[in-house]
Amino acid sequence: MAEDQRVDLGLVDSIAAETIGEPGQRTFNITARSSRGQAIVWMEKDQLLQLALAIGQLSEDQKPPDPPSAFVPEYAHTGEPVSVEFKVGDMRVRYDTSADVFTMEATDLGDRDDDDGPEATQAEEQVAVQFSFRRSHARVLAEDGQKIVAAGRPRCPYCHSPIEPDGHVCPRSNGHSKAGVPVE
Repeated sequence: MAEDQRVDLGLVDSIAAETIGEPGQRTFNITARSSRGQAIVWMEKDQLLQLALAIGQLSEDQKPPDPPSAFVPEYAHTGEPVSVEFKVGDMRVRYDTSADVFTMEATDLGDRDDDDGPEATQAEEQVAVQFSFRRSHARVLAEDGQKIVAAGRPRCPYCHSPIEPDGHVCPRSNGHSKAGVPVE
């Protein structure tokens, strides 16, 4: 089994949800930076939405301690700043109640080919990154993530499918009109 690459950025200085591209062709990521390095974690739109909702709900449900204790990263940093970038396969968010800090852990998809069988999956190197952020960053990340997802193509009020710039064939209106349903 190949050695896994594990990166802990510790408490980040900045974290942001970003999108690149035009609606319908966008890609989404979370970018985190600290003195230990940076991570760019690419994800699907639905993953960004679920992450934003989960972080928003967690920040609302958990009351901050008074006073919070000092945060200590889980893994010690040795060496130069690192830079990782990958498409996420699995994500987890946890909350440290004593330090009032949120931690996101993401693992890459890896180069898995189902035809190669389980032995090939175990032999692939897997990248995992984790980074922690304060409540103020959590609130901004949750809000920005939801805004980014909502800024996509408008939805048809009848079938809820995205309306393309060149028109929409709505199955609920019997699909006969390429012009589709007017967007309000």
